[in-house]
Amino acid sequence: MYMDSSRLRALLKKYMEDDITAQELRELSQYVQHADDPQVLEQLVDDLWKEQDARIPRAIPSSALYQTILRHPGLQADPPVSGRKYRSMTWLRIAGAAAVVLISAALFWYGRLAVKPQADHVGNTVAIAAIVPGGNKATLTLASGQVINLSEAQNGIVLGERLTYIDGSGVLEADFSNRRSSIVDPLAAGQQDHRDDRTSDGAPLMLLTTPNGGTYQVTLSDGTKVWLNSASILRYPPKFSGPQREVELEGEAFFEVAPKKIPFFVKTRNQVVKVLGTQFNITSYPDEVEIKTTLVTGAVEVINSKSNAISRLSPGKQSIVKGQRTEIKDVETEPYIAWKKGYFAFPDEHISRVMNTIARWYDIEVEYQGDMTHKYFGGTLSRFEDFETLLQTIELTGSVRFKIEGRRVIVMT
Repeated sequence: MYMDSSRLRALLKKYMEDDITAQELRELSQYVQHADDPQVLEQLVDDLWKEQDARIPRAIPSSALYQTILRHPGLQADPPVSGRKYRSMTWLRIAGAAAVVLISAALFWYGRLAVKPQADHVGNTVAIAAIVPGGNKATLTLASGQVINLSEAQNGIVLGERLTYIDGSGVLEADFSNRRSSIVDPLAAGQQDHRDDRTSDGAPLMLLTTPNGGTYQVTLSDGTKVWLNSASILRYPPKFSGPQREVELEGEAFFEVAPKKIPFFVKTRNQVVKVLGTQFNITSYPDEVEIKTTLVTGAVEVINSKSNAISRLSPGKQSIVKGQRTEIKDVETEPYIAWKKGYFAFPDEHISRVMNTIARWYDIEVEYQGDMTHKYFGGTLSRFEDFETLLQTIELTGSVRFKIEGRRVIVMT
């Protein structure tokens, strides 16, 4: 498929700046899938990244348009980094061959077989699923208890007069074609009383759940947008009513809260975040002791549920809740929202936290051999990198080594 280079450049630029229309996205996707000369695309992507690095860098767009193109067949690129360069950043870029993963490589990796043969303990050959990046995967549980597997071809849902995907197509039409009323009101799919999933004022909740290797977006009834990272659960009412807006989070999510006079609350296991309208990220996984809230714009109040201490954050501040303690520190926000923009950014993180993050996205198990006390990694990596290449990049630090056994990764000193 041929496309004028100036047109292709314009589409790629719009795509990277999150300014591309649905029609333009389809046009770009068609070209990526059927390009006559992938090298033209390679060069344009490389040039655009260099231009962005020469200015104040722009991040890859946060919506799953990034992932949609990436997964059929996709784009992979070294994410730009704003502000301070992390300790390993400069030489990691060099060691990673400038870390611009070209389109031809993406076509190759995503075209591989999804399984690999491996012998079991008695010598029989069994199929082991290849370790590949995550994508748009989630289930939606209605207030009735009905569970819907959401489309992997879509990147999010919208709660309005109809329950739709972001492109406007109906979520419930395919699943409840003979129950048209459920399209108008998600609660109409059933009237069972699920008391365990209710807000503090008794309103029934819906659940958006992402598995390991999954991510999804939801636009709530008030216009608030929430991006859910892997292995996360968001509980929310179909419609907000009463004196406050309230949702519950387990895992990680980025919030873009619609400004309203009615306050918005995000409840996690050990804290409550109160906002009126702002952008922030919360990380609250059950297997991690700390709960981190990172403020991008606006202002929020973080309430420690155990000590009742209230901390007010301004942009560039992060709260870390651990038991009854709340620590506030200055941070660069980019590493903490990098996941929704298509890459990992680790500002000198302990290797266990690095591997926890990678494990959720690639859906793997991690085992450690040796003393990991002083093992850290800092740098940026594409979330859509070939898994073995990603591990090789981390190994370049000389801090740890890896061994892959099926879907288990052994981290060694």
